[in-house]
Order: sequence, then C-alpha cells, then structure tokens
Amino acid sequence: MRRKDNFLKLILAILILFCVGIMPLIIAEEVVAVSSSYEYQVLDLVNKERLKAGVPPLVMDNDLFNAAKIRTSELKTKFSHVRPDGSQYYTVSSKIRAENIAAGQKTPASVMKTWMNSPMHRNNILNPKYKSIGIGYIGGNTPYWLQLFGEVKANEKSNNQNTVNKPKTPSFSLVSGSKKITIKWNKVSKASGYQIFRSTKLNGKYELKKTITNGNTLKYIDKNLKKKKYYYVIRSYITINGKREYSKYSSKKSKTPK
Repeated sequence: MRRKDNFLKLILAILILFCVGIMPLIIAEEVVAVSSSYEYQVLDLVNKERLKAGVPPLVMDNDLFNAAKIRTSELKTKFSHVRPDGSQYYTVSSKIRAENIAAGQKTPASVMKTWMNSPMHRNNILNPKYKSIGIGYIGGNTPYWLQLFGEVKANEKSNNQNTVNKPKTPSFSLVSGSKKITIKWNKVSKASGYQIFRSTKLNGKYELKKTITNGNTLKYIDKNLKKKKYYYVIRSYITINGKREYSKYSSKKSKTPK
C-alpha cells in the first residue's frame, strides 16, 4: 500500500510540474492571439466606416504593420506624434502619410468610436487617398492603439516621399566671460534653427536653455551665471510642413565663468 501511495504522489508531482510549465505558454499564446485579433478587428471596423463613406477598403501592409508595432511600444514611453528620440512619427517608415493614436480604450469598438468622434482622426480613416494601413495595439492597465496610413497599395514599395535627411549636428565652442559664457557654433546647411541645452553636472539633466529660430544666428550668450562649471550640448533642426526634424545632440562641453 505504501508503495502505491508513493507512486500516486510521484504521478501527482509530475502533473503539477507539467501544468506549471505549460500554462504560461498557453496564456502567452492567448495574449498574442488577442493582440493580433484586436488589430484586425480594428481593420474590419475601419473598412466598415469606409464602406459607409463610399471609399475603397484599406489592406494591412507588412511594413506599416511592423512600423505600427514599433510606434505603439514608443507610445508607452512618450504618448505623442513625436518619437522618444525627438524625431517625427513618420521617420519610422517611408510609407507613412498619417498617424492616429489613442490610449485607455479597452476594445476595438471603443477606440474606433473615439477616433470617429474626432474630425482629424475621422478624416484619416476615411481619406480616399489612403490604400494601406498598419495597426498597433498593446494591452495592460492602459491599452495603447495606433494606426499608420499609406498611399501606396499594401506591400508595394514606397517612392520614399517622406524620407527626411536629418540636419547635421553643429560643432561649437565656449568662451568664458564675467558671469557669462558665449556659445558659438558652425552654420549647418539648410538649418532652420538651433537648440542649446545646459546642465550643472556632466551626466545630469540637460534643460533647454534657448531655442534659436534663425538658421543664420551662430552665437548665444548665457548671462548672469555663478562661478561654477556649466555643461552644454547643442543640436540643429529643420522645419518641414510646420514640423521640426532635429539633428543628433552634440558632444558635451563645459566652461566656468570668470
């Protein structure tokens, strides 16, 4: 009898280990399935609205779909049409012509209701120029939703109309004076302006000190400073269709006022 009891305990232990090992995989598969299902449910709802408006349906594009995954994950870091690195949303793919974002809605129907009640988002969804789409979704306590629209047919190559060459990073120098530091930088071709950031620590938080809105301005004087070391970085930007595209940040330089 004791041998039989031991055998049953062994079988029970094996079953427990099996369940512990396999259940997370099953749950993970269900989560992935729900995510994918939600994205295509949104696509179905989009095309129902387009059918009502008498415009052709959109088709999920592989490139836009992958770009939507990237952009949706970025929304968790920064809920904006500007990406966490400061570049515009369309830099993630040359096919992108417009973007809709949303956060907090629990279902495809609720997020579509939100978008359709917003004139700007509604116009993107019903725009007859758009032929393809990429849809992103991330669940959790605060779900994030995203749509990327393209003018080329799904899975066709883009003619790179939205490809933007970022401006070059300006080099700069610092000159110390009485309670001031003069920042001078080289002119960047076609730059619309420059931004200067300052910190009192090498690896501290760099705050925006000045935005120069004239591409021909090549000097800024930081005044009323204390006699301690200040650190600076600078970047240039170009303005396209009212939106700024920034260069990379320069290397850090420091100076102490006299």
